[in-house]
Amino acid sequence: MAELLNRLKRLRRLEAEQAKRDLAAAVTAETAARRALTQAQAAVAKEAHAAVAALPGAFAAWLPAAAEGIAQRHEAEMAAGAAREAARHGLAERQAALKAVEMVMEARAAHDSLDARRRDERSVADAFRGKTLLF
Repeated sequence: MAELLNRLKRLRRLEAEQAKRDLAAAVTAETAARRALTQAQAAVAKEAHAAVAALPGAFAAWLPAAAEGIAQRHEAEMAAGAAREAARHGLAERQAALKAVEMVMEARAAHDSLDARRRDERSVADAFRGKTLLF
C-alpha cells in the first residue's frame, strides 16, 4: 500500500509541475496578446495624429481595417485571459490532488505508528502477565 501511495504522490507531483508550466505559458501568451493589442491601438493613435494634417481621407479608408485588427487582438487577449484562468484552476486542482495524497499518507503513517505502539504495549503486557513485580 505504501508503495502505491508513493507512486501516486510522484504522479500527482508531476501533474502539479506540468500545471505550473502550463500556467506560466498561459501567462506568457496573455502578456503577448495584451502587448499586441496595445501596439495596434498605439498604431491607430499614431496614424490618426499624422493623418489629421496630411491625408484625412486615407486615414478614414484605413480605419475600418485597423479597427478590425484591434477587435481581433482584443478577442485574442480575452481568450488568452480565459486560458490563463483555466490553467490557474488546473494548477489548483492538481495541487489539491497532491495535498490529498499527502494527507492520506500522513494518516496512514499515524495509523501505522499507533498500531506499532499498541503491539508494543501488548507485548509488554504479555511479558509481565502473571508475574509479580517487586518494588
